Amino acid sequence: MELCSRSKIYIFKPLNRQNGADDMPRRKRREWEAEYVSEYCQQIFPWVPVIYHCRLGTWPTPLTAPELSEEERALLRVRMRWADAIVIDREKLILIEAKLRASEFLKGLGELLVYRTLIPHTAELAKYMPRPVECRLLIPIADPVVSAVAAQHDIKVVVYKPKFWEDFLKAIHPRQSRPIRPDEESIVNHMLSIGVEG
Repeated sequence: MELCSRSKIYIFKPLNRQNGADDMPRRKRREWEAEYVSEYCQQIFPWVPVIYHCRLGTWPTPLTAPELSEEERALLRVRMRWADAIVIDREKLILIEAKLRASEFLKGLGELLVYRTLIPHTAELAKYMPRPVECRLLIPIADPVVSAVAAQHDIKVVVYKPKFWEDFLKAIHPRQSRPIRPDEESIVNHMLSIGVEG
């Protein structure tokens, strides 16, 4: 690397790779959230059927086009929606979205809102209709802002810390595991105390 100090520009030069030195073995990626959802469902719903990584909604039209190759279909599948888990309870369907990083809690709420509307349009789930759908956001640490917003949209927030929590914390940036800022919490507490709804 060369450093041009006057202009504050960093110029990175590629390292010389010889004899396959750049072919270093990659560490297998750990699917933290899939493991998280699985652990929770096994603990809470041990004898209830669960569909993991469940596709929701209708298939995108291009996926059904016969002229597409398998590679093209694979690329188009990123347009599809996938729920982390759906618990097939006798009286209702429980739609679960799990987020381990605090920075993604709000994203999980948005996904649940979309996924809930797609369930009635999912052919694989038609036989379970018209059972009510309960939405659950699974998170490892409490977040008052997320809980307040979730309550306004009839979404249940479940705080469940997985057995591998300490290992997960070591693997991520510390900021990603922090809940909301103190100023946000005070705003939500004020809203709740005066009964303001969104």
